[in-house]
Amino acid sequence: MIDLFKGELLRFRLWAIAAFLANLVVLGFLSRMVDMAQQPIFVYQIFAAVYAVAGALLGLYQMGSYRKPNQWLNLLHRPMHRLHVAGALTGAGALLLLLSVAVPILLVAAYQDGLTARVVDTRHWLLPVAAWLIAVSGYLAGAYAMVGNRRYSFAAFLLPNLFLYAQASGVAMLGVQCVVIVFLAAILAIAFKPDPATQPRNPVAVLAVALPVQLGAYFLAWMLGYGVEVLWTVTGTHPLNMPVPPKGGTIEADRAEGKAILLLGIERSRDPEAALWREQVALSDVYTTYPLRNLPQQGTMTNLQPMEFADGDNNLFLVYSHDRARFVTRGLRDQRRIGEMGVGEEQAAFPAPTMPYGATYLYNAQAAYQYDGEQRRIFERIRLPRGEVMASPPQPAGDNILVLSDRAAYFYPGREAVNGLDLLQPLMRVAMPAAVGNLSRMDVVELLDGYLVSYTYAWGVWSGELQHPFQQVLRVDGKGHAREVARRALAIDLPSVYTNRNTWLSPVLRALCLGAQDLFAAKDPLRARPQPMPAAVLWLAAVCCLLSLLGALWLTARQSHAPRARWAWVLLCGVVGLPALASLWLLYPRRERLPLPGSQAPQAAA
Repeated sequence: MIDLFKGELLRFRLWAIAAFLANLVVLGFLSRMVDMAQQPIFVYQIFAAVYAVAGALLGLYQMGSYRKPNQWLNLLHRPMHRLHVAGALTGAGALLLLLSVAVPILLVAAYQDGLTARVVDTRHWLLPVAAWLIAVSGYLAGAYAMVGNRRYSFAAFLLPNLFLYAQASGVAMLGVQCVVIVFLAAILAIAFKPDPATQPRNPVAVLAVALPVQLGAYFLAWMLGYGVEVLWTVTGTHPLNMPVPPKGGTIEADRAEGKAILLLGIERSRDPEAALWREQVALSDVYTTYPLRNLPQQGTMTNLQPMEFADGDNNLFLVYSHDRARFVTRGLRDQRRIGEMGVGEEQAAFPAPTMPYGATYLYNAQAAYQYDGEQRRIFERIRLPRGEVMASPPQPAGDNILVLSDRAAYFYPGREAVNGLDLLQPLMRVAMPAAVGNLSRMDVVELLDGYLVSYTYAWGVWSGELQHPFQQVLRVDGKGHAREVARRALAIDLPSVYTNRNTWLSPVLRALCLGAQDLFAAKDPLRARPQPMPAAVLWLAAVCCLLSLLGALWLTARQSHAPRARWAWVLLCGVVGLPALASLWLLYPRRERLPLPGSQAPQAAA
């Protein structure tokens, strides 16, 4: 085993050295241009995709070179267990990826920490580990694609895509990556045998092999739905491409300007003041707020946006440090470390990771702050009540300032916000009618005495998480008392069968995907729970499961199964649905029929 391991290292040593140098040169060059630790999440995703592809190519080539029949038999007929052979090959591949992927990132982090004034926190030292785990997951998927049955083994490439949708962060995200790696290693070990085409007999092994295939079929069927959208677009019938969107729908509500959405909201209002409001909306400025979808979290390895800002008048550059819970300051021109800056005169620590917003404010999950260049201090201006989190940083709303939490909208005095640096007290609080995770926009117009507030709930319609979009308009008087003046249901412009296809294709796999997405993740108050499915969608899902069960009865009769295994597959197809039937067809070929005694085989034509 050790000799095979060393042989693989020697075999790919030149490629590993070349990859190491290329990775180091690219990272080193970019680190001279920008601070690689403060890039937005899109940059990290690009590097992660490159590392995953590099790992997949290594796995495809390494196992593909052994996958030829003669070489495969020679490899596995060594005087050692097949799993020892697999461990030697994959261990060498993982070590090569460690050298070419993780070590250059570690060297660049050490350079930034030791030779520059840039901020390098504990979370940044986890980046080499995360990049290595991503590359290893791609490598194992590529290795399994070559070792396993070619009819379905490429479905393993779908599993690393979980990293794009996982809600975990920091060390918890490393846990998600490890779970994917363990699963990929398990199915690779199952397939690593003299005849990879032979299906395992152990029920757990069968489920492990079938799961990626079912997920692949589920994802492919879901993606084919976009082909329907392309057809709608070509024929000019897609609601998103119409010059005028359908009346009363979610697309109209999303596209409408602030004045238009308010007028639509009170169009059928019977309130005595409705006519006056229409005139005021037409003549006044409407302020639109779009809620946040994510908040910066403690210890996360990536950034929603760079957590830094500059004060050119005072030659200051401020970067937030997760470890210090303060902004680290350095010279804007000489790039020399100056010190740290917390909240107020006491330089207190921030309660949560804080990032700049616009040119005036900074915010985190609990509060909003303002930097004063004359005093070189950061002052707390807005503090949300305990149990609420920030859903939108401070924005102008007429003469006042509007802040949105996950439960309510707060209006703060604009004059005090401009003329002072003290902690502001809200003038009024307007409770939110539904979960902020479904709120797509909030529109506000200032009246002579109070506000007209419109909440539009349409976020999640396209993914099937929101089934009943609506718009609600409130009249808020000067004392903060709110009353509903209009409410209308919004039509979903696409058919329910299309928007909810991720459910009726397989309710079980949808629940599994949602559970995997939230694996090791803390509760996110900015996300809303999916609403119950319409009865028609549930009936369609039941019909699909029934068809899958009947199809499994027909298909298993033409395949080679033990009686218990056959009925287990029939039950699984009935529970999971059509993706399970597709996996059954891919996993097991049809049983060969031998000619009956005395029958003559067809002769080839002369």
